Amino acid sequence: MVNTILKIQHRFNPLHVYCRLVERGLNKDLSISICKYYSIFIYSWLAYLTVVGVEVCKLMKRVS
Repeated sequence: MVNTILKIQHRFNPLHVYCRLVERGLNKDLSISICKYYSIFIYSWLAYLTVVGVEVCKLMKRVS
């Protein structure tokens, strides 16, 4: 479960998103702007929830 959570975190990483946008043909400056706001408004929450999810998995593993 932890590996799945970490894979999701990697896929949604702003640098990874930037690379995929540029790869799809978007302008680099526009991609940077999009990822800057994405990082602030979305990824910060996702990163926090990832940490919480990993900790919950660790606690569940200890209990069982």
